[in-house]
Amino acid sequence: MHEFWKFLVPFSLVFGHKVSAVPLQTHQSGGDEHIVIIDSTHPAPPQVADVLQRLALNSSHSDVRHVYNNSAFQGFSASMNSHCLNLLANMTDVSLVEKVTSVSHAVFDSTTSMKRDSSPYHFRQSAPWGLQRISTSSAMSGNEAATDYTYSFADPNLGQGSDIYIIDTGIYTAHNVFSGRATMDWSFNGNMTDSDGHGTHVAGTAGGAILGVASNAKLHGIKALGADGGGVSSSVVAAIDYVISTHEKRSAQSGFVGSVISMSLATSSLVDAISSAISAATRAGVHVVVAAGNSGTDACGASPSSSGGTGGPAISVGAIGISGAVTSFSNTGSCVDVYAPGENVISSWIGGPSLIESLSGTSMATPHVTGIVACAMHNQTLARNPGLMKEWVRMTALKMTQGALLANNGVKADVGQGVLGLQRSAVSKTPFNVVKSDGNNSLAKR
Repeated sequence: MHEFWKFLVPFSLVFGHKVSAVPLQTHQSGGDEHIVIIDSTHPAPPQVADVLQRLALNSSHSDVRHVYNNSAFQGFSASMNSHCLNLLANMTDVSLVEKVTSVSHAVFDSTTSMKRDSSPYHFRQSAPWGLQRISTSSAMSGNEAATDYTYSFADPNLGQGSDIYIIDTGIYTAHNVFSGRATMDWSFNGNMTDSDGHGTHVAGTAGGAILGVASNAKLHGIKALGADGGGVSSSVVAAIDYVISTHEKRSAQSGFVGSVISMSLATSSLVDAISSAISAATRAGVHVVVAAGNSGTDACGASPSSSGGTGGPAISVGAIGISGAVTSFSNTGSCVDVYAPGENVISSWIGGPSLIESLSGTSMATPHVTGIVACAMHNQTLARNPGLMKEWVRMTALKMTQGALLANNGVKADVGQGVLGLQRSAVSKTPFNVVKSDGNNSLAKR
C-alpha cells in the first residue's frame, strides 16, 4: 500500500496537480458547517462532485447539507473538520471556504406594532400608508394604522408575468390576498409551511391584492429561515442557487417577464458567500432587493445589505415612517440605495385567509421596492439588466431633506423620464389609476 502512494505522488506532480487533490485519509465526520465555492475563473474548474470526492465525500453523505449547481456559481456546504479544511486550503480551484453564520429576518420588535390585535378590520376602498408613500411626491402625515390611503400607478400590468422570489420563512399561500398567485417552491428543511408569519407578511406587501405593490405578479416562497425566523448562511446561498436555476428555466417559457429576489433578512457581519451568491444572481439576470438591517448602524458592515450602494449588485433598502423620516432602527450609510415604508406596515398574516398584521422593520421596507421592480420589469430593457434597474430605482426616487432617497414607483409628476432616457415604469403618461377594492374583500387584524 505504501509503495502505491509513493508511485502516485510523483505522477501527480508531473501533471501539475497538488498532492492535496487526493484524499490522504477517509473523511472524518463532525466539525462546523462551511460553505465552499468553486473558482469559476480557474482554467479548468472542477465539478462539485470532483471536489467532494477529494474530501472522501459525495452529495448524499450525511455531512453534506447543500449542493449549489447553477450556471452562475457552483459549490456546496458541509460539516467538516480540520482534515477537510486543510485539503481545501490547498486547492487552487476553490475560491471560497467560509464557516456558516446565523441569519435572521429583519423585523424590528416594536411596542407600537398591532401584532396579536384580533379586533375586526374591514378593508374596502383604501390602501395602507406605504402604498401611497411610494406613489406620491406629496408630504404625508396621519395614522400609520389606518387604511384610508390611495395607491396610484400608471401601468395597469402591476407586475403581471414577473416572478417574485421571497427568500424568507415561507408563504401562507391560502391567504385571500394571493388569489392563487403564490406557491411554495423550495424549503431548506422540506417543510413547505410558514410557521413564523414573516415571509407571508413580506409577500403580501410585495405582491398581495389590496395590500401589495405588484398585485398581478407571481409569488414564489423560498424558505431559508425556520419557524423562529432564524437560519444559516448556507441555506440562504442554497436558496439563491435554486432561484438562479429556476430563472434560467423560466426565461425560455412563454409569458415570462423577469425575476426579482426579495431578501428581508440580515446577519451581524459580512458573509462573503452570501455576497458572492448575490453577485452571481445579478450576473444571471436576476434582480436582488435586500434589507438594510435594523441595528441603527452602517449597512456596509453586514450582509446582505453590504451588497447595496454604488457599484453593489443589489438594491439595499432602509426604512422610513409616514413622515418620511428615517426610522431610528434602520441601518443607514453609503450601502443603502433607497428608503421605503417600514414602520407599522399592514400586510397579510398566517393563521387564516383573511388575517392581517402590522409590523416594523427594514424587512417591511424591502418588499415595497421589490414590488416596484416587479412592476418596472414590464419595460424589457429594465427587466433584462439588474444594473440598469438599480439605476432607474435610484433615479425615480424622491430626494429627502437628509439627502437620502425615498423609493417611488415612477408616477410622481416631477419625473417624466427614467435613467438613460428610458420611460419610467409607467411607460405611458396616461392618467394615474387608483387601486380600489371591489368591496368583497374583508380582512381582519390578528
